[in-house]
Amino acid sequence: MASRLLTAVAIIAVYVAATAPIATAIIRGRHPIKDINDPHTQELGQWAVSETNKVKPSSPLTFSKVTSGKEHYAFSTMEYILHIDASRNDVIHSYTAVVIEEAAKLRKLFSFRMNHS
Repeated sequence: MASRLLTAVAIIAVYVAATAPIATAIIRGRHPIKDINDPHTQELGQWAVSETNKVKPSSPLTFSKVTSGKEHYAFSTMEYILHIDASRNDVIHSYTAVVIEEAAKLRKLFSFRMNHS
């Protein structure tokens, strides 16, 4: 019984030690998007708004622009944190979207939320 517990503790310790540097690299690896007006960046923002509208079609948003963002590359995947201006009923609000884009141009909208000031 004690040897099983010791083995379990050892496995957990090895796992934590092995994954901590990866998690730290992911957190530290984000950097500002250099050219926020790049057509690809703006298209990602428009795509994020479009995907959100599919979930809530009764109250659609109109994409305005991506105002800022950060990006991170890991394991053939790009993660974008985009700050987007979009309007609903002619009122512009700021939103934050997290978009994951794989090398094969497959995309996933991880989150989309309104920023509250």
